[in-house]
Amino acid sequence: MQEAPEWRTKASVAEAEAYTKRKKRKHAAEMRLIGKVLAPLANVGSFLDAPCGAGRATILLEKHGYKTTGVDLGDGAIEVARREIARHGLNSDIEKANLEHLPFQDKSFDAVLCFRFFHHLPTPEIRERIVAELCRVASRYVLISYFSPFSVTSIKRSLRQRLGGKPSHQFRTPLQEVRHYFTPHGFRLLRDYPQRRFIHTLHLAVFERKQA
Repeated sequence: MQEAPEWRTKASVAEAEAYTKRKKRKHAAEMRLIGKVLAPLANVGSFLDAPCGAGRATILLEKHGYKTTGVDLGDGAIEVARREIARHGLNSDIEKANLEHLPFQDKSFDAVLCFRFFHHLPTPEIRERIVAELCRVASRYVLISYFSPFSVTSIKRSLRQRLGGKPSHQFRTPLQEVRHYFTPHGFRLLRDYPQRRFIHTLHLAVFERKQA
């Protein structure tokens, strides 16, 4: 079996568990951002969380009443996600899957969430393949987070690198580029939600399938 590149997977349980132990304040802020984005969505009953990691967003989606499926390529992430979902008394399905080749038919889900993953993708070609699959399985919406280069946090990180600091393995992407990946698949930008405008690098963009 072909091994997955590091950006695709949290292979170990310990690595996946680290996400369940994030600072409560940071975790709460990220979940509030997702909740804010969910509020105005119409006619959504099912969600795919891809990749689901340790299940943080999967749990939130099910608690909002959505029929939720989570997928991840990392065995460690899958184990932790299933455990966390059971601990919360929830029933979301967690499956092993490669985001470049999702095992679902076209438009299988009303909406897809891709949270805190896009900024790990190192090349435009990989980003294009991932977005194509997310769009293929979504009948109405794709919610995707990205790291904007136009923020105080991003500028500080860039300066640290130029001054010899620790290299970053996060890839910041302007919204215009993110839109470029969705346009060929018939999706339009509905709204972009910054976590903290001009301060924080994390954004969550909502793309909607255009009606034929």
